[in-house]
Parts: sequence; C-alpha cells; structure tokens
Amino acid sequence: MLFCDTHIHLIAPEWQSPARVQIEQAADAGIALLLQPGVRSADWDDLIDLAQNHQAVYAAPGLHPMSAGEWNESVALRLLELCNQPRVIAVGEIGLDGVLDVDLRLQETAFCAQLEIAIAAGLPVLIHCRKKIAEVLAILGRTGVRKVGGILHGFSGSLEIAHQAIELGLLIGVGPVLLRENARRLPEVVKALPTAALVLETDAPDMAPQPEVLIDVARKVAELRGWTLQETAQITTANVYRLLKI
Repeated sequence: MLFCDTHIHLIAPEWQSPARVQIEQAADAGIALLLQPGVRSADWDDLIDLAQNHQAVYAAPGLHPMSAGEWNESVALRLLELCNQPRVIAVGEIGLDGVLDVDLRLQETAFCAQLEIAIAAGLPVLIHCRKKIAEVLAILGRTGVRKVGGILHGFSGSLEIAHQAIELGLLIGVGPVLLRENARRLPEVVKALPTAALVLETDAPDMAPQPEVLIDVARKVAELRGWTLQETAQITTANVYRLLKI
C-alpha cells in the first residue's frame, strides 16, 4: 500500500529532528510521496534541494498568505524559474487568510499573481484558505484554474463548498481535523465526496506530530467510506498522481 501526503512542511523549524528522519519515517509507514509547499521565498531553495536528494519528495514553491508582503518582481521571476525545475510539480501554498494580520490587498495581489504563474507553467496549485472561501473561489473562477487544477488544502468546510471547489477543478485535501473527537461536519463531507476528489495530507508539523499520522487519517477515511485501507491507498494515490501528472 502506497500513500501520498499532499501537504507536509519538511523543513519547518518546529521539527525536533532533521528532515531526513521524517522522510525515513514516512517511507517506513508506506508513504511514497511527500509534497512540500512553500511558505516564504527564503525557503524555496531548501525545498528544491530536499526534493532533488530524496526520490519521494517533491516541491511546491509559493508564498503563504502570511508572506504576501514579500511579493515583488524579483520574487515573481524566481518563482517562474523554479516552475521549470523537474522536482517542482505544483505551486503553493497560496491563497487568502482572513485571520492573519496581513493586508488583504497584499494577499490578493500575491495570490492572483502566483495563480497566473502556475497556470502559465501548467502546474496545479495548493490552496490555503481561512475565513475567505467565497473570495478564494471567486478568484479561482476568474483566473481559469480549471486548466491546471489543484488541492483545497486542510478542508473543513461544507459539502456545498466542496462541490463548488470540485467544479473549479480542485481536489479536497483531508487531514488530521478528521480525527478530532468534535469533528461533525467533515466526516459527513468525506462520506459524500466524489471518489475522484479525495486526497490525504498531514500539514505536519503544524497539524500532526509525525508523518505516520497520514495512515490514521486514511484509516478514518476507509471507515467512513466503507473501503479497505488498501482501497483507500489506491484511490487517493491515483487521484494525486492524476492531478500532479506523475
């Protein structure tokens, strides 16, 4: 059984051990693909280096909304260059965040510009969204994200929102929120999602203490869908590979 983690921050400073250890633990758990999104431009070279040195690791450079103030012409040119790297298979994580103390106009400028770069490069996008889903979906609709697709990461919204995102060509990233005892809406959404729209993630280390938590998420998905764990691996991995063209 081979699984894919579509959202893991392997170079985050919160880890107590080097990235190599997380990669080895993931491999031992049967996780065959680790997609690491960008947060700030200073991290991009490290993301690429890690991907070049580990077969299971890929990179999705981009500016998180918290780093939207970094966006300028030189950063845009660097992202354009990185989109041609063979280990870069997406752009992310990009989007809008209504909780952060970052000017929403700056966020929107960086978000829209990165979307344009991703679409021009033919790369899918990893979407971050908190408290701004209507605005994010509207922007995605205007920019033609259907051409490349993407993943709505860390999903915890309604089935209606999920269907709107799927109509725009996005897959739904399901992670450790599904394991919370007080999770009510997300399990019902997972039960009802189209099979072809479901992918798994940990968002470690923020949302999970180690990569193996992905298997716990997969077990919960299997329980909700009436699948075996092997079926869950096959389905979600096929969805990832189809989107990322691996």
